[in-house]
Amino acid sequence: MPRGYLSVRIDTRNPRNHIWLNNGVYWVHYTLNFDCRTRRVRRSLKTADLATAITRRDELFARIRTEGEEVPERRPCRPRRDDAEEDAPSMLAVLA
Repeated sequence: MPRGYLSVRIDTRNPRNHIWLNNGVYWVHYTLNFDCRTRRVRRSLKTADLATAITRRDELFARIRTEGEEVPERRPCRPRRDDAEEDAPSMLAVLA
């Protein structure tokens, strides 16, 4: 797994930057750069308290800045079209 590094813009005037409330729980979103690629990450802060959410976001960003974050490889959602055609039986075999 490659290691991703934080790529965010911090707006010091907005303490809720990168944080949003979803059904009573605060979440954080950020972007990781790795291997000349980027990945958007959304993660629950598992709290309904704004002050705790801000603290957890700051701790998370500090940890990612120093250590980076493991980025799991994505599996394709569907097989590629040419792979699917090879695996599918031919129409002649089905009709015979």
